[in-house]
Amino acid sequence: MNTEHRRDETRGKKPDELRQRAEATLCGQAAPSPENFEALSPETLRQMLHDLHVHQTELEMQNDKLRRAQVELEASRARYFDLYHLAPVGYCTVSDHGLIMEANLAVASLLGVDKGNMVNQPFSRFVFKQDADSYVLQCKQLLETGEALACELRMVKRDGATFWVHLAATVALQTEGAPLLRVVLTDISQRNGIKDVLRKKERYQRALLDNFPFAVWLKDTESRFLSANTGFVRTFGVNNVDELVGKNDFDIAPYDKAESYRADDRAVLDSRQKKSVEEEVLTEGTSKWFETYKAPVIDDNGELVGTVGFARDITERKRAENALREQKEFFHLIAENIGDFIAVLDLEGRRLYNSPSYLQFFGPTKDLRGTDSFAEIHPEDRERVNQIFRETVQTGIGRHTTYRFIRPDGCIREMESRGNVIRDSEGRVARVVVVSHDITERKQMEEEVRQLAFHDALTQLPNRRLLNDRMGQTMAASARSACYCALMFLDLDNFKLLNDTHGHVVGDLLLIEAADRLRTCVREMDTVARFGGDEFVVMISELDKDKTESALQARSVAEKILATLSAPYRLTIKHEGKADSTVEHRCTLSIGVVLFFNHEASQIDILKWADMAMYQAKATGRNLIRFYE
Repeated sequence: MNTEHRRDETRGKKPDELRQRAEATLCGQAAPSPENFEALSPETLRQMLHDLHVHQTELEMQNDKLRRAQVELEASRARYFDLYHLAPVGYCTVSDHGLIMEANLAVASLLGVDKGNMVNQPFSRFVFKQDADSYVLQCKQLLETGEALACELRMVKRDGATFWVHLAATVALQTEGAPLLRVVLTDISQRNGIKDVLRKKERYQRALLDNFPFAVWLKDTESRFLSANTGFVRTFGVNNVDELVGKNDFDIAPYDKAESYRADDRAVLDSRQKKSVEEEVLTEGTSKWFETYKAPVIDDNGELVGTVGFARDITERKRAENALREQKEFFHLIAENIGDFIAVLDLEGRRLYNSPSYLQFFGPTKDLRGTDSFAEIHPEDRERVNQIFRETVQTGIGRHTTYRFIRPDGCIREMESRGNVIRDSEGRVARVVVVSHDITERKQMEEEVRQLAFHDALTQLPNRRLLNDRMGQTMAASARSACYCALMFLDLDNFKLLNDTHGHVVGDLLLIEAADRLRTCVREMDTVARFGGDEFVVMISELDKDKTESALQARSVAEKILATLSAPYRLTIKHEGKADSTVEHRCTLSIGVVLFFNHEASQIDILKWADMAMYQAKATGRNLIRFYE
């Protein structure tokens, strides 16, 4: 048998058969030793070598298969690790004695314990105390019946935090036949938290509805009540909400009202639009007003499922509205029948209402609504009045003020106004009411009275009273400026002769002309006064700090007065029914001058000294100027 033939014979045989065949060949003859190898035939040796070579080849093939199996085993182990240990759900194995035999990373993460430290730990150690008895009982039942276990319980982390899990367990057998539990844990804390939130939300919504001050209800498309709050019970006298469910308006309201409510529901459903009505309802023998609001309820598919309604008691509001309407009518009745000017303004000063008395200013065709109430105020007074208005809005406190009002025809009227505020329901300033009076005539009368009290009726010059006041002011100014002042006492010479010759009318004309000339001789800051009869007083303020220089300045003014008043007078006399006549007269005067400073002397002394100096001038020859020394 050649080599190829023998190789074909061994091909396909299992390694064990080859090994047995080689052993049998060797057993058929004594084991060869190095000394008797030569006794073996060449054919036998070749056969032995061939068998050994084939056995070696088969062993190498078997080793290769083993290596591939080892690689597949490692890959399977890796997949097991990925699927078991890295799974997002917790897996663990628990012995029949309740000890953890194996756990994946998800369980370790849930419990906050290292995976290696969990082995041989009692599983019940991590079960919340209040749930432990239930867990043990269910596990015992699982081991006895073999039926799968599923429950929800609370577990405790290493740090003491509690969380909810869904536990599923089945029974399996170990190699030696002892039972064990395959446990799957799923964290449902978030789901249970959502349930708690929803339950709380439902309780909150119920509490909100029950404590809502309005009546709230829900009806189906047939106008049957599905739900209502306690406000509905209180408002409409229903015994309780449970008795209301399934009923309709005909069960709780008079027929005509129920018909009306049914029609409103139908209108809301047909139009898919909200509806609001106000109506008077008789409840428990008392008439009340309600504002009812209804809206359609539409599901996610756009289908109508019913109506929701709200009703609130507006009886007090109606009463307030009626009272307000009566007040407004009363206000208009007063405003339209008095002479005062009444205006209601918004917070920007625009007119919302003006009493009919404003017609005398603007005429019947002028619509004042929305116009600026400050536009007709005199420009010099406008900003002041505007500022007072803003302060009234900010503080809520009205103020009294006077100002000039320019009518459309250009006529200026003196006005006196007082504002007050109207507040809204929250106490905020909403409107400003201004009541005004036209005080033009009163101001004119006051000016006339003041003129009579402080001015000479004939010459319109300040009289003694106003002169005393001006002297006090001048002395105070002298104290501040340290400048001298001068007081001149003037007396017209031979005035009595003019009166006796031509009468007092001509004498009055001369006094008026003399007063006008005196005004032209002094500054606006100085004072010219009529002291009485043909006597005048001129007071010059703020001369100079040096007395000598002040005396020179005072003399200059006195000389100007002397020259001005000594010029001829042409006095025109009017005769009733006759032609006017003219009288020409020359008049001189005597002037006494005294300088004064600060409050070194009293007003009485200064006047007395000036009077004395004037009489010195008159005694010396008249038409002279004399200073008091």
